[in-house]
Amino acid sequence: MSFPPLAGACDCHFHIMDRKFPVVAGAQVPNLEAPVARYVPFAREIGTERGVIIQPSLYGTNNACTLAALAALGGRGRAIVVIDEATPIADLERWHALGVRGIRFNQVQAGATTMEMLHPLAERIAPLGWHVQLHMKARELPAYAERLLSLPVPLVLDHMARLALPDFAKDPGWEVVLRLLEKGRTWVKLSGPYHENRAGAPEYDHAVALGRDLVRRAEERLLFGSDWPHVTESAPPAPEHVCRFLVACAETPARMQRILVNNPAALFGF
Repeated sequence: MSFPPLAGACDCHFHIMDRKFPVVAGAQVPNLEAPVARYVPFAREIGTERGVIIQPSLYGTNNACTLAALAALGGRGRAIVVIDEATPIADLERWHALGVRGIRFNQVQAGATTMEMLHPLAERIAPLGWHVQLHMKARELPAYAERLLSLPVPLVLDHMARLALPDFAKDPGWEVVLRLLEKGRTWVKLSGPYHENRAGAPEYDHAVALGRDLVRRAEERLLFGSDWPHVTESAPPAPEHVCRFLVACAETPARMQRILVNNPAALFGF
């Protein structure tokens, strides 16, 4: 199974890894051999033509692997990098020309960034029109709700905001996610259905229930991500199961068009 043929369909969350690039001390995920040459056939199999490379935690603020992969994808690619206060503005401007469109704060496999860095770095990227991408367990969101609501740039929440499953509405972060969506500047990725409940593989029914709820509330600000190469999973999903997950969440061809094509084009500037 692949997605229905949609010109410009975009995978908004995948990682490129290459063992020739150094990893940070104490990296929390394995350094897989997952180069562009392996990703492209996967993308072809699921039916996506564009992609957004997400800097993986194991490289810290050294974005060399991600930028090399972005160059290899050419106009079909965009990227999200990891920076700190020492990253020169000139680098950000140069990376923008290459296709970088945001910065990531990974507070699950934490190390390179802290939430104290959020506003200073958001202000730094605002002139470029970039956004902040946040990977955080939803139960931690209430402590940062006002900080997130006052960001000067759009916000993207990774992996369905890491809401607890199956009872996502009981998660302390659920109300924060709803407030962020209501404000109109937050996007959520329909990705990583295995992160909060592996018991449902390969259908991921609990994640689908959350995905459908999010789609009904804010289909104009949802994105799809394959999470390839599924670095946290000892038994990664087959490409067909990645596709089935999104099809089950979206439910209609019109929503598939919006989530796979229109929304990424608006956020990433394809």
